[in-house]
Amino acid sequence: MEEIRNDELILRADSFGAEMQSLRDARTGEEYIWQGAPGLWSGHSPILFPIVGGLWDGTCREGGRELRIPKHGLVRRRPWKLSGRTATTMTYAIESDAETLATFPHDFRVEVTYHLAGRRLCVDFRVENTGRDTMWFQLGGHPAFVLPDFNDDGRPDGYVRLHGNVESRLLVGRQGCTRPERYAAPCDADGCIALGRATFDDESLIFDRHQVVRADLLRADGSRRLTVESDAPVWLLWSPQGEHVPFTCIEPWYGLCDEEGFGGNIEARPYINHTAPGEEWEGGYTIDVAP
Repeated sequence: MEEIRNDELILRADSFGAEMQSLRDARTGEEYIWQGAPGLWSGHSPILFPIVGGLWDGTCREGGRELRIPKHGLVRRRPWKLSGRTATTMTYAIESDAETLATFPHDFRVEVTYHLAGRRLCVDFRVENTGRDTMWFQLGGHPAFVLPDFNDDGRPDGYVRLHGNVESRLLVGRQGCTRPERYAAPCDADGCIALGRATFDDESLIFDRHQVVRADLLRADGSRRLTVESDAPVWLLWSPQGEHVPFTCIEPWYGLCDEEGFGGNIEARPYINHTAPGEEWEGGYTIDVAP
């Protein structure tokens, strides 16, 4: 476990999955990242690569081959190496090896850099194609945030306010893939979605088409707790389906799971990215914690 800090925030991350484990206020000790719990969800903020979500029939096709890549990819449950750090910055890296190549036949290097600046955490991703062929991939963040006003009396546990041009959403269907239909966005006139027992009856709230550029996590009284910002084309709100839990995930994704019945090649997967040999790709998101 490694730690960086400034006068405002303290961040801890683990080399296993390069996963952010804790983000706390340096003065009050208040925790913003879900700490995990048996029977609910043990994750904190996994990194998803080289796919996000799931594959239809669990299969991905490329160059005449069929690849069976597990949901959310290969790197979230593997060791990364700390490749650099300062008092306020740390970078983890993972490279392809015999085990990843057996499932995803591309040489790569993925880095995540965590950087604290005031009350902002920057999470920067860099993907390098170290192989000889074009590499198609997706990448996503999956941070889970504590809801301090969680309750069991029917009142909202808080709200997420979406910014952008939010008009519609997708729903999860069979095999964890998206349904072809589009549905109205469940936001009020201010772009807010109440968080409570029924919010995730359909599993995830999925907003694609670059509709969202920023999301505020609000307390039950409407005050801002933190803001997530990203240029990712897809955003998800998620907590375990059918459960009432004291956290919610706000997930910027550079990619999306397959649509039901998808039978195309990997380059036709939704919001897929690609790099030529020797090229790099960059993405990421920021978390701004309210004073």
